[in-house]
Amino acid sequence: MTGAYLAAELVSLACIVAVDARFRLFFWADARRATVVLVSGIVLFLVWDVVAIAAGFYGRGESDAMLGIEVAPHLPVEELVFVTFLSYVTMVVLALVRRALLAREAR
Repeated sequence: MTGAYLAAELVSLACIVAVDARFRLFFWADARRATVVLVSGIVLFLVWDVVAIAAGFYGRGESDAMLGIEVAPHLPVEELVFVTFLSYVTMVVLALVRRALLAREAR
């Protein structure tokens, strides 16, 4: 099923956005700072990917679930969504853990 992987990534990303919005953890806490942090994470992971691809460590895999669109050689569009999701979910989880620890200390 072409596009299933991208669809799953987008649904997962939407769920994290909903959690963030509901609890005001990352973007809803400070949009400017969140933008800088998220873009920094995305750039870091994309540079990492490009270096790994150039060094021959990995290339684009074949799957019927992927669209087959590459933004660069061996870099599928799904990878852009994945690194965005990875960076975003990391920061939401970090904010959630911080909040839980602060609540624990307050008791």
